[in-house]
Order: sequence, then C-alpha cells, then structure tokens
Amino acid sequence: MSHLRRAMGRYPTSLLGICLTLIGVSLLVLGSASLAPDGHLMGYMKRQVIWASAGLGVFFVLSLLPYDRITRKALPIYVLGLFALAMVFVIGTKVNGARRWFSLGSIRVQPSEFMKYALILTLAHAIALQGPRIKTWRGLATIGAIAGVPFLMIASQPDLGTSLTFVPITLAMVIVAGARWRHLMTLAGVGLAMLPVVWTFLLRGYQKDRILSFLSPKANELEGAYQTTQSVIAIGNGGLAGQGYRQGTQGPLGFLPERHTDFIYAVVCEDFGFIGGVLLLGLYGFLFCALAKIARNCRDMEGRLLVTGVLSVVIMQVSVNVGMALGVAPVTGLTLPLVSYGGSSLVAVMIGFGLAASVASTRVMIWTPADAGGETPKTRKGSGRLPFPLLQKAA
Repeated sequence: MSHLRRAMGRYPTSLLGICLTLIGVSLLVLGSASLAPDGHLMGYMKRQVIWASAGLGVFFVLSLLPYDRITRKALPIYVLGLFALAMVFVIGTKVNGARRWFSLGSIRVQPSEFMKYALILTLAHAIALQGPRIKTWRGLATIGAIAGVPFLMIASQPDLGTSLTFVPITLAMVIVAGARWRHLMTLAGVGLAMLPVVWTFLLRGYQKDRILSFLSPKANELEGAYQTTQSVIAIGNGGLAGQGYRQGTQGPLGFLPERHTDFIYAVVCEDFGFIGGVLLLGLYGFLFCALAKIARNCRDMEGRLLVTGVLSVVIMQVSVNVGMALGVAPVTGLTLPLVSYGGSSLVAVMIGFGLAASVASTRVMIWTPADAGGETPKTRKGSGRLPFPLLQKAA
C-alpha cells in the first residue's frame, strides 16, 4: 500500500490526460467516419468505446506495476509473441491476401501490434544487460537477431508497414544505449546496397504498386494512388476551418476508402479544416514531449530504453499515417495511434503508454560501484537498476 501511495504521487497525469484527450478525439471523429452514404451510422464508434475501456484498464494495471518486474519477464513474453506470430500462419484469418489476424467471433486480433511492445520490453532488457558490449559488432548482432526474427515473420504475412516499425525501434534504442555511429553508418550502407535485391525478390506486386503510385500518383490515379488522391481531395475540401462536423463529402459519400483507419486524418481535416489538423498534431507533439521527459528523467538505462522504444513507435506511426493522408508517404497501413479505429492497435499502444507510466512512477534501487564496499544502495525518483556497474562488479 505504501508503494502504491508513493507511485501515485509520481503518477504521470499529463501522459494520462493526453491519452484521454486523443481517445475523445477518436470517438468524435469516428462519429463522422462511421457515416455511410445512406445516412446510417456504422458501429465503429461503439466498438471503439469498448476497446478504449480495455486499453485504459491495461494502462492503469501496468502503470502501477514496477517496470523492472515486468522486464524480468521479457524473454517469456517475447517467446509468446513469436508463438502467436507463428500460429497466424496456421490458423490465422486471410483478408485481402494477407494472413495477419486471429478471428474470435466478430473480433479480430492482430498479434503483430502486440509484438511491437514485446520487442521493446525484450530489447530494453537485453541492451541493458549488454552494457558496454553494445559498442561492439557482436553486441549489435545479438540485438539485430532479437529484432530480426519477428521482423521477418511479420513481413512474411505480408505486413511490410508493421514490420518496418521494428527498424526505428531498434535504431533508437541502440543509439540511446551508446552504439558506435560508424557501426550504424556501415549497417545503413549495407541496407541501401540491398534495396535492389529487396525490390526484385522480396516485395510483392501490390507493394511495388504502392511505391510506384507514391512516386507518380497522377500516372496511377485510378490504380494504386486512388486512396491517396481521395485523401488529398478531402483535406483540400476542408480548407482553413473545415466543412463542419459530418458535413464532408469524400467520407460520407464513400469516395475515401479506409476512412476510419488508415485515412482518418483526412476526415479530421475535411470536417475541421487546417486548424483541426494542426491542433491534432499539436496534441501528438505534447504526447511526444511527455514521453521524452519521462525518458530523460529516468536514470536507469533499462527504463530509459523502454520509453525510447515506445516513443519511436508513436513518432513513426504518426509521421507515416499523416504522410499517407497528405500524399507525401506511401500507403503502408499504419494506423494513427489512439485515433484510428482498431482494437488491437488501441490496446497495444495503451500497453506501451502503461509501461512508460510505470517508468515515470516507479522508484527502484540504483546500485553504484561504491555499493560494492558495503554502502547502502541509493534510491532516486523515476530511477531503477543500473546494469552496467553491476556487470563491471561481476567481472
């Protein structure tokens, strides 16, 4: 009970407040995105309320648990995530040529969304245990193998958009941990050299079409670029102040595909205009700052890496989703965190925010080299174990 009271005193209310605000925006916008051409409302908004309630419940549970206790279970969580990805190939539901979901009655669960945060947990724990070895090729190879297995499994579903989120997750976490830039630049060069091989042998036809449509939208306006073209038209219709709530044309008349998920930002801009779109981006800016502050204030490498991974996922998804809507990024199927409709994506991102809240509110032990001489370990606000000195003492 005393731990609970101390944790509540450090609780990141700003992070919770921003999450609740964005969920409120989601319900508001889905009320417009759910409007069908015949005037009736589809059930997206009601189902989103259920998923949001589940996500908030998970957020509160995780935020009140010490994060170092959660990271100790990183390996079994990671293995469970890989098992779920493997089972998708066996009993998963195939939709539009992709096998990414489990169907449980009317509910579809996408394991790859949860694998993002299982990977973040695992990388935070593994990189912290690596210590200074992250500066070596061997250390980077270990981390690359951990991230590479789920990357390949998800890319094979195929779900290139979700699998690519693993790249900024891993990159951001190893940079914060102190990996050498010359190693990272070498890996980037190898990756660029491999692009022709990836294009020729690994990308599927529709994935190539999306990239070509992005590079030349006018030439493919009736093919792969149709979604982007309609999204840009919807954003243009909004003008400065918007057409008004549920007064847009591209969405309600059925011209804008996937308006409740991939292109929900276009619905925001059509209804509420440039002002509404900027205000929504401002909310995400506050969210980024709240997460960055938690990471900066955490003196424990494991906790800092945990929040860094969550922050990298959110930044990439917001950037890519908004870029898709504006026509400056290829269509990849990444949702707008907390705003797009989707049970798996909403609950999964609330898991990430719950872990970040745990880092902010947990006060755990910091060990310093002086503690080897018998001094009492120190505790500091928002801090946790420092694995590097421990590894040095053990050596």
